Amino acid sequence: MTQFRITVFGAGSRMMRDERAGIAVLEALEGRPLPPFVSLRETGTDGYGLVNDLEDTDVGIIVDCADMGLPPGTVRAFSPEEVESTVRDRRMSLHSVNLLGVVQLAEQLGHRARVRIVGIQPQAVELGDDLSEAVAAAIPRAVALVEREIAAALAPPRPTEA
Repeated sequence: MTQFRITVFGAGSRMMRDERAGIAVLEALEGRPLPPFVSLRETGTDGYGLVNDLEDTDVGIIVDCADMGLPPGTVRAFSPEEVESTVRDRRMSLHSVNLLGVVQLAEQLGHRARVRIVGIQPQAVELGDDLSEAVAAAIPRAVALVEREIAAALAPPRPTEA
């Protein structure tokens, strides 16, 4: 029997200010106590690399800078289905690939990872290696949200009412 696996993916570019938000969350998580079956992986901006990565995990939590049309520094967690229904006309990811499209491609290829997306609304998407004030202040909230997503992935399913 294989062990249950959760992977937290930090997406983004180290060369663009708030685009590095996912990476900053990953770096903050590196110093925290996590269960041994939780791994951290930086994905950069190559969203299509996630397709194969999702094959090797049971739960994938993707942390990324996301244009959700909300105030800078806002942190939200979504399932791919929720992203599609609430922000259909907005690009969730600011990278060259559509993050939702990558998740859908992985599903079409038979990868069965349960996916959650933690998005951080950017303020400054420009060259630079520092986060904007709003996004820097959001990193601890994003870390706490990722930890809650990990805990939720481990919780037994809730019974549904008929």
